[in-house]
Amino acid sequence: MAHYYDLSVEDVLTTLDSSLNGLSQQDVKKRREATGLNKIDPPPPVPAWKILLNQFSNFIIYLLLFAVFFSILIGEYADSLVILAILIMNSIIGFFQEYRANRSLEALKNMARINARVTRDGITTEVDAEQLVYGDIVELENGDKIPADCRLLHTTELQIEESPLTGESEAVTKCIEALSGNRTLSEQHNMVFSATTVVGGRGLAVVTSCGMQTEIGKISQLIADAEENKTPLQERLDRFGRNLGFVIIGICLIVFTMLIGRFAVNHESWDRYVLLEFAFIAISLAVAAVPTALPAVVTIALSIGTQKLLAKNMLVRKLNSVETLGDCDVICSDKTGTLTRNQMTVIKAWTMDDEYELNTDPDATPILPYSLTRLFQAGIFCNNSVNQFRAHSSGNPTELALLQAAHNLNISAHGLRIKEKPFDSNRKCMSVLVDTDMGLRLFTKGAPDHLLDKCSTVLIKDSAEPITEDHRRQIISTYQQYGSRAMRVIALAYKEAEDPAVIEETGLTFIGLQAMIDPPREDVIDSIRRAKQAHIRSIMITGDHKATACAIAQAIGISGDCLTGHELDSLSDDELSERLLTTNIFARVVPEHKQRIVSCLQQHGHTVSMTGDGVNDAPALKKADIGIAVGSGTDVAREASDFVLLDDSFTSIVDGVEEGRGIYENIQKSIMLLLSGNLMEVLIIFLAVLMDFNLPLTALLLLWINLITDGAPALAYSVDPYGKNIMLRPPIPHGESILPASKLKMLVTLGVAGTLIGLALFHFSGGNSSDESAHINAQTMIFNFIVLYEMLLVFVIRHLYQVRLFTNGWLWSSVIFSILLQGVILYTPLQHLFHVTPLDGRALAELFSATGIFAVVCFIAASVFSKR
Repeated sequence: MAHYYDLSVEDVLTTLDSSLNGLSQQDVKKRREATGLNKIDPPPPVPAWKILLNQFSNFIIYLLLFAVFFSILIGEYADSLVILAILIMNSIIGFFQEYRANRSLEALKNMARINARVTRDGITTEVDAEQLVYGDIVELENGDKIPADCRLLHTTELQIEESPLTGESEAVTKCIEALSGNRTLSEQHNMVFSATTVVGGRGLAVVTSCGMQTEIGKISQLIADAEENKTPLQERLDRFGRNLGFVIIGICLIVFTMLIGRFAVNHESWDRYVLLEFAFIAISLAVAAVPTALPAVVTIALSIGTQKLLAKNMLVRKLNSVETLGDCDVICSDKTGTLTRNQMTVIKAWTMDDEYELNTDPDATPILPYSLTRLFQAGIFCNNSVNQFRAHSSGNPTELALLQAAHNLNISAHGLRIKEKPFDSNRKCMSVLVDTDMGLRLFTKGAPDHLLDKCSTVLIKDSAEPITEDHRRQIISTYQQYGSRAMRVIALAYKEAEDPAVIEETGLTFIGLQAMIDPPREDVIDSIRRAKQAHIRSIMITGDHKATACAIAQAIGISGDCLTGHELDSLSDDELSERLLTTNIFARVVPEHKQRIVSCLQQHGHTVSMTGDGVNDAPALKKADIGIAVGSGTDVAREASDFVLLDDSFTSIVDGVEEGRGIYENIQKSIMLLLSGNLMEVLIIFLAVLMDFNLPLTALLLLWINLITDGAPALAYSVDPYGKNIMLRPPIPHGESILPASKLKMLVTLGVAGTLIGLALFHFSGGNSSDESAHINAQTMIFNFIVLYEMLLVFVIRHLYQVRLFTNGWLWSSVIFSILLQGVILYTPLQHLFHVTPLDGRALAELFSATGIFAVVCFIAASVFSKR
């Protein structure tokens, strides 16, 4: 494809077969038929049925569906209905949470719905921007949205706000001359791009690209092509489900084989019904081993997490991303609007009399020397912008900063503008002739080096004195010092004028300098410090200049090397990986660079968060493990993200990481509780079969324990407070299991100890008696022991995470509720349904004694494993 920026105006028109009179209607029709409308083509939306089907795409769900199927086979219809109800509830919650998360390109369509002034057949009319074709001649004025990518043919002080596309906060002054070399978007000063805005002047341009061929169209294609990766929680749950499935299948086969072996020893003949009965016992054990409540617990924990994050100004768009935030170990952040305010702000004002630092005390009303007051008044006069003080401002960001600085100091200026000499790239200044209270005055602003050459005097105190070489050296030294700190420096001058029809920019009186920058957000320095404490690396990725990026990075506490987009292009992936070890600042980058940086970090095992607000950030937002859009940014960025910052605050990201870590720990607690209970149940039945005991638990008792006894506390963990020092530990390693080895060892230890105590209690309570009433009594004992085992485990697990005892009313309520329900089962007619018997005083004493022994084991285990 041709680079239109390196062609002259005449060559561009020849290449596009167009002229200043525009295309003919016949040419427009032919071109539209060939290329289509000037709009973004979104991919077809993900159908609702597919979103719903995706809710069932993890291994634990497959295990539960297996449990439903075989529960129906063995006649346990109540079990199958309850498990199925849980699965349906889980899928409905996930479906509605994610239904709105698959519209990443709709905002692009809305963005294109603008009008354009186009010349065709020599006549200028206004048309829907969708009707534009390449070769159309369009007029541009202040406030216009650029309707397509265009090459400029003529400009008058034309300035474009390109931050949505390039990330640069300063308006770009455009030209028409051909440009040589390989240039990034931000360096193509004779081009204008769709989705950017005219903030000053006017221009004439020829359309070079429409629709999907524009730069924004290419970005939309990058978004569409970005692959959706599984979150760390999804990967860990899948691994956990597979491992659990293999263990369950192994146990079932062992139990089935043992039952057949024992029967073969004691019987000579075989009965197919006996084999079927053994198969049902093994399958019942499998059903008992599956943590039935786990999918609901995870979904509800994530949903509660979304509400917590919303309270901290983070809107969650993708449910499974909630936990991923806690795994983040790299935050790649755009500079403009995320780390900075996206508002050019005057921070230094300098005259020969004084240097004043703005915003040191916003409530103070300083008494300024005469020269500083005149400096701010000159900034008001030399201005074409309208500042409603950030609420409804329009115009050049630099001029808006001059107006805002004067407003903040309660300085005003009154006069009638008579004539203006606009800025141009040769003079590097603009002048206005104003009729003031003191008479006719010429005010000029521009680049310090150019303006200084036009000055013969300098304002000192309240009078103009001849400018000396010492004065010049002092002025040059000051603006160079400001420039070295990446400040944009504007010089201002004035003189008395006589002829209202003539503007002569000679013999001026130098007033002073105003230095401005897009400053860091007030809270970002502390946020980056907190991120460092949490072992999270912060990387700045911006389209802005290298000097500006480095200055902002230094100011906010991001250290390391800096790479530009051109330097990045020259590196191979291996070389980039090497440079990424020390590079935390990237400048002059384009969207493809951002994706490449994110991909390279991901390939090395990092969980990457990308924040941004512009169109240019959208592909990387979607590619990253966690895409975080700034709420005041573009619709495109918001729709491509996993989270939206409602208050635009970087602090909310760090708060969100804390929430993500806490949510993950709460899910981990729930899994520990559910798995420990299921492990004990499986071991009890397995060992009972091995030792030829009577069946210790019925299917109904197992279902009760899985859903009610440990299900309620597991759900209550969703609102559990987070442990202390949660933001002082490193993120969880990418490949680590859902349960680390130390916690798994503790669960096995407690599960085995509980199993041995429970089986002993079952045996000595008459569990192996041929008397049915004694057997039922023993089943009641072990049933209640498992419940008390689970209740103790609830608090042992919290102790491991350093959570204080009385900080979760819902958890205490769930424990009390579970124990009360046990009493209802034992001492009401429900005992007949559950086939249990009321326990007398002696039985209760034996039960509590066994529980006391297990409590001692828990205390010892918690002391040992909490130190690991």
